[in-house]
Amino acid sequence: MKTFTAEKVFALGYRAAADALTAALERGFDPASDPERTFTPVDAGEFLTMPSSVGKDAGIKILTLAPHNPEKGRPFIQGTYLLCDAETLTPHSLVEGIALTALRTPAVAIAGARPALSAIAAHVTRRPNIVAFGAGVQGEGLVRALAAECGDGGVGFEGLGAVTYAVRNPDRVSASALAVGKEGCASEVGAVRAGSDACRAAVEAADVIVCASAATEAVFEDSWVQPHAAVLAVGAHTPQTREVPAATMGRARVIVEDEAVALRENGDVVRAIADGVLADSALVSMKALLGEEATMAAGEVNVPDTPTVVTTVGMSWQDLVVAAAVAKHVDGDANFSKTCEN
Repeated sequence: MKTFTAEKVFALGYRAAADALTAALERGFDPASDPERTFTPVDAGEFLTMPSSVGKDAGIKILTLAPHNPEKGRPFIQGTYLLCDAETLTPHSLVEGIALTALRTPAVAIAGARPALSAIAAHVTRRPNIVAFGAGVQGEGLVRALAAECGDGGVGFEGLGAVTYAVRNPDRVSASALAVGKEGCASEVGAVRAGSDACRAAVEAADVIVCASAATEAVFEDSWVQPHAAVLAVGAHTPQTREVPAATMGRARVIVEDEAVALRENGDVVRAIADGVLADSALVSMKALLGEEATMAAGEVNVPDTPTVVTTVGMSWQDLVVAAAVAKHVDGDANFSKTCEN
């Protein structure tokens, strides 16, 4: 049994993970066929299980959620990924589960946002300004994923402009999150208090807005959002939560992993529909998005005149595809592009 540590997981890189997800859809995988995740309560908390099978690979992510663990000096969430052969279900690898989630989540958002990012690069700016609501694992991860996309011209960018973290306590933003400015990936990096005048100014200047918070209500106002902006939202993973204003959802092009999953689990989508500003028929799945892009002439990118919102909750197939890509990368079976992540 091979073991892939967190270090080996992150060695794959965000761009390669996004490429692997896109390739799975190009090969015909339909996310609608993915099994639902299951939550099983036990005395100490819950087990979360996420099984899937894609092509030659099968696997299951097992996470434990123990609310009282922090009091005992243990993580609230722990887990691993069991990677198997799809034909025989023979296990062959263990992949560190928390690192896998931390890599997969930004990669999914990037895969869904690439057409919007390409349009921004072609018609607005080659060094986009970024505002990130949240500077934790996912907030920093999404900024680093954007740096990876932009740092080597992956979607036509030449790097990042200003990066601003909008958080409750700006003084507590980690050195690691601020370090995304190294090696020329960003022109400047800073932190402001969420909801402040400085936050509003940063959003009004932003080309890309990252939402990776624990908020239950919208973290910015619709009037602050530029017409061409791309919003990457990963925090509203229950029907009760929300990060993106209903008005923004109503006027944006909304990209989701799968329509049924979004209607069941995604608070940004569920609450915007409940507010009467978004129709479920308006949702665009990543698979449909890929089909649309394939029909476009090479190099044809439309001028963005309305925001794009990519809002995700995470699906089992994504963990499997990225875990398999990690195994292939470490084993030297694939050639992945370099990224600007450090």
